[in-house]
Amino acid sequence: MKLLALVFLLSAICVAPTAKAAPTTPDSLEDFIQGTWRAQGTDPSGRHGWFQEWTFEKGKFNETGYPPLEQKGSYRVLKSQGNRLTLELYDQDGTFGTENRQLEIVINKRRGTLRIGQVGPFRRSAKS
Repeated sequence: MKLLALVFLLSAICVAPTAKAAPTTPDSLEDFIQGTWRAQGTDPSGRHGWFQEWTFEKGKFNETGYPPLEQKGSYRVLKSQGNRLTLELYDQDGTFGTENRQLEIVINKRRGTLRIGQVGPFRRSAKS
């Protein structure tokens, strides 16, 4: 009887479906945004320049720009779908305060650009 139970258990283990881990691809959206990204331009009058830089590094972010702004903290991916990433920014400090917020990033791998929030295109900075 014990032998029969053991055979049954082993056969159940052998034919049971196995869960596969989600493939980890080096070209995932989160991997793609790592590094420093910069957008720049002028105001509508063309007389005043501006820039904005974002650095993403393994769960940390730093945002700087001119006119002067600085925000830093941590991020986690809430959603990754198609060419869009939704991040939650948390443990923040800087120009925009400490409250958690969401940030959508649209990725164009073909052009090598990002739209971060409503600003873009961002291109990889020489700092990356």
